[in-house]
Order: sequence, then structure tokens, then C-alpha cells
Amino acid sequence: MSFKIGDILFFDRYQFTDTGETKPHFGLVVLPEHATKYQGSVFCAVITSKQPKHWGLCLYKKYYSCFVRDSFACFDRKDLVSKDGLDLDMQPRGTLTVPDIKTAYRILRKSLFVIDDLGKSPFLRGVIIYEWKKIIALPKK
Repeated sequence: MSFKIGDILFFDRYQFTDTGETKPHFGLVVLPEHATKYQGSVFCAVITSKQPKHWGLCLYKKYYSCFVRDSFACFDRKDLVSKDGLDLDMQPRGTLTVPDIKTAYRILRKSLFVIDDLGKSPFLRGVIIYEWKKIIALPKK
């Protein structure tokens, strides 16, 4: 099962990198497995119903039927999550709309240069920017 950037996945067991805690959760694919070369894992942004202070994208329930309320993709909270934790029924649960992909890219790119997390690696940061530019077909500068 391979996923693409912008897919919304539901994990029965989502492991949070910062706390090590595991619980059911939604995640937004920031980088698919083929881009990271981490076999069996997906690089995801946490999706939550609480609005983050910075670096969040609102996912309105009227556009994303997988949510019961408006939710937020938090680009300040990214995790490398094992695909073993996926709820295998009906994946992905949704995919970002084209306007939201473009907005997400702008927010994500800014967050990569400010936040101290997995995205601080120059290699990973470069791969994220490269892969997102490919999907939104931005001209290279």
C-alpha cells in the first residue's frame, strides 16, 4: 500500500515521536515511503481538532468527510509513523484539495526553517521541498 503527499490516513496505532505515546490518530502524509526510503513508514503531520498556535492548516469538515469537526494539520508536529499502525479499512480516508495542497506547501516550507524537529535535517528538508514542488508543479528557481 503506497500513499502520496496530501493523503489523510487513519492509524489505529499512531506513535508520536516527541512522547513515544501510541494512540488512534489521523495523520497527513508529508512524505511517502518512496521519498524517505524508510521501509514501512510514512512521514506525517499530526491532524488534531485543536488549532495550533503556528504552522497549522485548517481542514474544514465540509470538504473532508472523514472528520466530524473542523481539524488542523499541524506542521510543527511531524512524525515518522509505521504503516503497521494503519487501520487497513479504506485508506486513505481523504486527500487534500488542490487549493489546500498549495496552502499547505507554503505553511510547511516556512515551518521547516523555524521548527526544531525531524524536519531540521537539511537532507529531509530538501526532499520535502522537492517532492511538494513536484506535486504542485511549481517552476524551479
